[in-house]
Amino acid sequence: MVRLAYVLTGNADLAEDVVQDAFASLHAKAERVDNPGGYLRVTVVNLCRNQERRRRQDRRLDARLRQPRLAALGASEMVDAMLRLPYRQRAVLVLRYWGDWSEADIAVALNCRPGTVKTLASRGLDRLRREITK
Repeated sequence: MVRLAYVLTGNADLAEDVVQDAFASLHAKAERVDNPGGYLRVTVVNLCRNQERRRRQDRRLDARLRQPRLAALGASEMVDAMLRLPYRQRAVLVLRYWGDWSEADIAVALNCRPGTVKTLASRGLDRLRREITK
């Protein structure tokens, strides 16, 4: 089990901790488990996945904390940055954040699906961030 956890995590100490937690979980449920080996294997894989998620979240948080703070932009600089966005991304951002429209209303106005509105908003915000930090 430790080898399995090590291959999944790439960290020997973390692998031992994960397997220890898996055995503790198995011990707590031993009477109800029909296949202890299978239960243990699945638990190790799931715990390793959880560790990877935590590690990714920590990296994202660290990256956000390391990002330089944006200088305060005047209205004209913000308008200039918005004008550099493609029309549909700009329209979604303006309608959503300035007009306070719902995704469904924006989808109707732009003749697209609500999922497209979410994608346009996400990409628009990412591009706007890049424009502002240039």
